[in-house]
Amino acid sequence: MLKPILREILEPIVELCINILAYTKPKIHRQKSIVILRTDAIGDYLLFRAFLSEVRQAYPTHHITLIGNSVWKSLYEYFDSSYCDNCIWINTAHFQTKHIHKKIKILRHIKQIGYELLINPVHSRDELNATLASHINALNKIAPQGDDVNLSPRKKTRHDRIYTTLTPSTKDIIFEFYRNKEFFEQLLQKPLETSPKLHLHCPPTRAIPTKKPYSVLFIGASAKYRQWSIEHFAEVGAYLMQNHKHNILICGGGADRESGAKLTQILQPIAKECGQSLCNLAGETTLVDLAFLVYNGNLLVSNETSAVHLCALLDTTIIVVVSNGNHLGRFIPYPKEIRDKYYPVLHPFITANYARYKELSNVFAYKSTLDINDIQPKQVIDVIEQIYTKEQK
Repeated sequence: MLKPILREILEPIVELCINILAYTKPKIHRQKSIVILRTDAIGDYLLFRAFLSEVRQAYPTHHITLIGNSVWKSLYEYFDSSYCDNCIWINTAHFQTKHIHKKIKILRHIKQIGYELLINPVHSRDELNATLASHINALNKIAPQGDDVNLSPRKKTRHDRIYTTLTPSTKDIIFEFYRNKEFFEQLLQKPLETSPKLHLHCPPTRAIPTKKPYSVLFIGASAKYRQWSIEHFAEVGAYLMQNHKHNILICGGGADRESGAKLTQILQPIAKECGQSLCNLAGETTLVDLAFLVYNGNLLVSNETSAVHLCALLDTTIIVVVSNGNHLGRFIPYPKEIRDKYYPVLHPFITANYARYKELSNVFAYKSTLDINDIQPKQVIDVIEQIYTKEQK
């Protein structure tokens, strides 16, 4: 009990010390300038990015700066770099306690410029977002009313005081793209017909290392409780090679190299027996490389993570996404009007109680504690079988 009380006492003191050390007066006051703050994850960026073009269109002569998360820098540079005049990239790891000197350096850098307007579209603002927003020098600051999922109610109330305008937020759980749309329609004071779709506009930087038909197995996710087991992925991979003659690409992030090697070891004898190719690219692709791989593939089987959002917004490959219900209603499932070839395989508890969808979406909108490995490979295989049977008919 003592630790939370101490933390509550010490946090404002630490924050004050950082503020003093990071203090600097703006060296540049930009006329007609906007700064947009968006430092959350890849999926959040992908469901927000289409509104950068709306801001540029509404403010054609303004200088626009984006403060973004460095993990999705390559996607921004490929798809959206024409919309902003300047970018400041934040490595979120530098805001951990052990990197206080790096945190101070970033905050001092951010405070050097004065803007006319800060646009902070994040609905569920967290500590990092609140810290950065507090240190940005802007005459006006606008954000959605949002929620207190990532900040305590007291901290959120304190943080909300920095804004000149908080736009109303629908209390219901809604898909994240529509959450962004809600905010930007109020900001720009007009209805928007914005599409979230992505369009690849130049050849891939690397050759696709297999021939069609091929399936991508994306084994990574941001947290362990969102990752389906390698053994389950192996059963699905074996089924695809044996029954549909698919070649297999294994993909994931840098942290998934070991798991990718393990899956390769399990599937290699089956691939050899079936005469199919098997390629492990876990930790070896950029986000743009991944976009080309899923765009040209026949099927993606993935945990609910960035690969799914990339694939859904590119609108080609069939998507089968395995999920314990985490972020239900916010990030999964995709509305049919955005993506139709999208098949979520949810935890059996959710499937059995889907009539209570609204209630469940409120329970699991921010985190699910259901065990993702209660989802059996047969459930995924049955969905794939139904898809291909339907296509053949």
